[in-house]
Amino acid sequence: MLQHIADIHTHRLEAPAGQAVINLPDTVLSGVPFSFRAGALYSVGIHPMYPGDWEQAFHAVETLAHRPEIVAVGECGLDKLSPVALETQQDCFSRHIALACQLQKPLIIHCVRAWDELLQTLRRSPAGVTCIVHAFRGKPQLAQQLLRAGLYLSFGPRFNADSLRLCPPDRRCAETDDSGLPVEAVLQSHSEALKRMQS
Repeated sequence: MLQHIADIHTHRLEAPAGQAVINLPDTVLSGVPFSFRAGALYSVGIHPMYPGDWEQAFHAVETLAHRPEIVAVGECGLDKLSPVALETQQDCFSRHIALACQLQKPLIIHCVRAWDELLQTLRRSPAGVTCIVHAFRGKPQLAQQLLRAGLYLSFGPRFNADSLRLCPPDRRCAETDDSGLPVEAVLQSHSEALKRMQS
């Protein structure tokens, strides 16, 4: 799992090597070469908002995901605000899940307004992959539902303090996402929120 990594999801390409999982830019999905930094850790997947050719993109994901620098598949998932048909998103998400299972690499999930569909897709898919919901900001009731389903939750700069508190430490991750903040600032805000809840 990625819990020993301080920042499990960032779009900052210059994030410290070995301390963050860097999401590869969308350009790699259309064949643009990418220079991997020595010691840096990466993830690759098709974001539900991806505007390009999804079939070509998934072929790129499959190829790149086998590289040792790629430690996670994603971010990928479902987003009801995307112009892409939900059925297309679900099919592609299922393929990401199968790939993560095959490679035994964690899956980093993006989900917006499609939690029921997300859980249904996961239930229909092969078991055995660690699933991390990134940038979780939902209410405690949703957090509990996802935790009961076996998912991990990753909290970024914006988060629901009650959900953070109820998430067990061994199922909780931190991330900077696209904030540009150092992960230390995010971890500090989480720590302060947990302390306030205890006082």
